[in-house]
Amino acid sequence: MHFFEFKQRTCHTHSFPLAQLIYHAQHINDYYTLPQNIGTQTNRRISVPSANDSITQLIYHAQHINDYYTLPQNIGTQTNRRISVPSANDSIIMSLSEEANKFSRDKVQWLLENQCRIPVRSTTPISYYYKTADNLIEQADHYFTTNQFEQSFILYSRYITLFVEELKQHHRDYPNVSINDRERVKDIIRTKALPRAEELKDKLKEKYIREYEEKQKTIDEDEEDNLKITATTLSCAPINIQHENKLTSQQLTDNYVQLPLTHIASSLLSTTNDNFGQMSNKPDKTTYDYSQETATNSINPNKMLYRQISIPNDITLKFLQVAEQNTAKNVYTYGILAGNKKEKNEYMITHIVIPKQNGGINSCYIEKQEEEEMFEYISNNNLITLGWIHTHPNERVFLSSIDLHRHILYQMLIQEAIAIVISPKFNQTEIFSMTDDRGIPVISACQMSDIHQHVNHPPLYVISSHTNYDLDLECKIIDLRH
Repeated sequence: MHFFEFKQRTCHTHSFPLAQLIYHAQHINDYYTLPQNIGTQTNRRISVPSANDSITQLIYHAQHINDYYTLPQNIGTQTNRRISVPSANDSIIMSLSEEANKFSRDKVQWLLENQCRIPVRSTTPISYYYKTADNLIEQADHYFTTNQFEQSFILYSRYITLFVEELKQHHRDYPNVSINDRERVKDIIRTKALPRAEELKDKLKEKYIREYEEKQKTIDEDEEDNLKITATTLSCAPINIQHENKLTSQQLTDNYVQLPLTHIASSLLSTTNDNFGQMSNKPDKTTYDYSQETATNSINPNKMLYRQISIPNDITLKFLQVAEQNTAKNVYTYGILAGNKKEKNEYMITHIVIPKQNGGINSCYIEKQEEEEMFEYISNNNLITLGWIHTHPNERVFLSSIDLHRHILYQMLIQEAIAIVISPKFNQTEIFSMTDDRGIPVISACQMSDIHQHVNHPPLYVISSHTNYDLDLECKIIDLRH
């Protein structure tokens, strides 16, 4: 709170934040008994907030701030304490601090609700989640040691949410998980994932507060320039001052970043018991599209954070050869991209594993048993799932709604995971990644399963920028259909 000694001045009309009005009421002792004759020139009494005022009265005080009058300099001189009343300048300082804190809390909550819930499919073997999730911890550790706090926080939180909530609630085979696997995961959460996520949450809040305050400082400087221009205009021609003040106040309000008030439940990271807290329901994504703010204020994460994936130069040709019969019948063909790590913390694709499948024109269906067989092969050969590949026999290359729902699982477990789409008819091949700021939150919140529409602006997916074709790599096809 900015305190100041009264000098001859008149406070201007201003609408104060409720928290600031309450602050003034709670610190009423800082006000002094004022002489009865103050303000008698207009026969109006001075009104100041009282600790006993109701919320309605406090709001009234804010709306009638022009009822405060110019006070003599000797008011309050009997002691060394200063008189405090709401002022237009105080309001800006208080609201900046309050809004910055709210902004930081809401942004962390947005990350938890939109970036950290991995969709669980019961048809996917639960062993796949347990094995592949180790990559989340490995990646999170890497980002933690390189001070990439936001990405590290997201990955640790994904790991916690997956095992504390999602698999328990949505995978029918969770009761069959071995005690050893459960204890291993619980130990990772207790000793590493949870403590680091808590630490990172605090660091991120501090970071977001600084960013917000810097942004508001720029806005305030621009506002000050506008006021100077307005003052110059006023000196040249008379205008309606009250109307102008209202406009200025509205302009300032419009410049603040407004986030919706959401019902935020206990933080995922607030306890260390077996449940580790429960997340609130996701808010309606149409109320506030946070991806707009993120997309305009960050570098494409594909370029900055993602590790490179090397792809065999002959991958398209070899996959088209094994898909030839399906392509002739306008049937979709699907396979998993698997590989290993290279030096310098990069990946390379070495295998395409093709499961038994029932293909159609727009998609294919894989039975649970066939999917288990596919992931068992990947696990037994110490391979890493790096995405998937499929054909569009009679269409151009893109990711359909069904494709997006299939892809999100791979990319949330390994953020570098890619989708290769091949169109034999149009002789096209493209490599796609889902966008972190829009694609992942939109698709993870979507409960639809059949073909449906999604607004692709801002984009839900983009052409991958962290891949390269390698002439020295050879693609091995593992066809489990035969």
